[in-house]
Amino acid sequence: MIRLLFLWLICGLFAFGDDNIVNCNIIFEQRKDELLREIRNIEEQKRTMITLHNEQQALNDKKLQELQLKEQRVESLLKEAREKEAEIRALIKQNEDVLSSIQNANSDKISQTYSRMQDSKAAPIIENMPLKDAAELLYSMEAKDMGKILSKMNPQKAAKLTEILKLGPPFEDLE
Repeated sequence: MIRLLFLWLICGLFAFGDDNIVNCNIIFEQRKDELLREIRNIEEQKRTMITLHNEQQALNDKKLQELQLKEQRVESLLKEAREKEAEIRALIKQNEDVLSSIQNANSDKISQTYSRMQDSKAAPIIENMPLKDAAELLYSMEAKDMGKILSKMNPQKAAKLTEILKLGPPFEDLE
């Protein structure tokens, strides 16, 4: 607006001071048209920017929604994996308990078998077993049965087994 006023003043000065009369209205109208074109151009650019901003916001919202859905899926899968891991751990524990009871039952059965045998028959068999197996078997027997069998063994082997039995289970590091 100030520019238009300034142009109008300039045109007025030229009109009075010069022999060539300048038609200020023509200049004013040209400048007015120029400014109107610039305003339309600016408004069009503004609408374009608003449209681009809205489209970008919509795209961001869509991507955010997709990301949230993926996060929910990951959380769901993670929860599932944790539940399955807990189930597997429970099954492993259950299997270990079953295996332990089977081993104990087997050990008890073997122990009872050797306890029922005559001492003179059981002693040479146990004497020829590996130290670990012999110690485990003797350890699972009652003290009186263990004593009877050890008394019928080679004294050196019986002494060695007695030393091992004093240490107690587990009998892992024996030769």
